[in-house]
Amino acid sequence: MKNSEEKHLIDVKEESIFHKIKIFFINLFKKQEKDSGVEERIRSVVSNDRQKDNFINSVKKVEDEETKLLKLQKQYRNGEIKEEDMTSKQVKALCDLYDKQIAELEKSNAMRKQKLLEYRKNMKTA
Repeated sequence: MKNSEEKHLIDVKEESIFHKIKIFFINLFKKQEKDSGVEERIRSVVSNDRQKDNFINSVKKVEDEETKLLKLQKQYRNGEIKEEDMTSKQVKALCDLYDKQIAELEKSNAMRKQKLLEYRKNMKTA
């Protein structure tokens, strides 16, 4: 038993210069690996933020166009602006807005009529 124990490798002292050099290089490479992972994460976060900003800006533009069109509609209804004073694009956009609003009103009216008919049927059977 004594002979088998002596054949094992000699324990490395942690105070030796070679051990310290080895630890230095291990730590150096670990930091580089961690740094590269951190950089990749930062890049992905930055790209996600840019995508979010682009989306928010596109939504703001749509809202701006719609609010401008609604303001134009309000001015037209109040008589502050006439059809002759508007450009052809504005007139077309205003017509499209009116068509869209009419379609939405027709849908809501149809739903209300349906609900009233159902209510009448329930009242007759009750």
